[in-house]
Amino acid sequence: MRGACAVFLILGFLVSGAQAHGGLSIDKDQCMLRIGPDLMHFTGYQPLQTTQMFCEDIPSVGATVIVLDAVDSELRDMTTEVRIIRDVAARGMTGRTGVLRDDELSSDYLDPLTVSYLPPKRYPTGTLHFEHVFQEAGAYIGIVTARNDHGQYYVSQFPFSVGRSWVKIGGYYALLVIGIVGALFLYWKLGLAQGWAPATKTSNKRLH
Repeated sequence: MRGACAVFLILGFLVSGAQAHGGLSIDKDQCMLRIGPDLMHFTGYQPLQTTQMFCEDIPSVGATVIVLDAVDSELRDMTTEVRIIRDVAARGMTGRTGVLRDDELSSDYLDPLTVSYLPPKRYPTGTLHFEHVFQEAGAYIGIVTARNDHGQYYVSQFPFSVGRSWVKIGGYYALLVIGIVGALFLYWKLGLAQGWAPATKTSNKRLH
């Protein structure tokens, strides 16, 4: 049983690790985007397709609204810039490679890949939202940059996919199956090690 528990514990770590999206994380059922030492609530929805909100991968192509709410007041005094680019280096089953390197954050590299751009602007209320129509399914990276009047700036990146929810769900089911099979195998091996054997029927015939 200890072996089976270990398998499910490892499975839990794999699933939770698969949910990590760069600067994006889930805390108390809310999606949080970390920008330097500060936090923003992150919410997305597709009003023409469903009333359900999401904060990670976008389920399908089409019009998508993204809302960012600053949790910390420091961000309200800074200008915020938002950019969404195609992740041309995406590879693997989930379609994510992580985040861009510092030398890839220049305009020369980003401009040809940009599909949506919100120029730097100060949001005194702490809330900004924008809409983008995703034409193609695939891998993307969101980049949020906050700057203050002293030249300091924070950059947060969050890779995500569009129209690939089945890949993510399929990966979770695959991990679940692997965990169950591993637990059953360990249970069987432990049974053999402890000398478990099926009971044999005794004969009622008398020997003459």
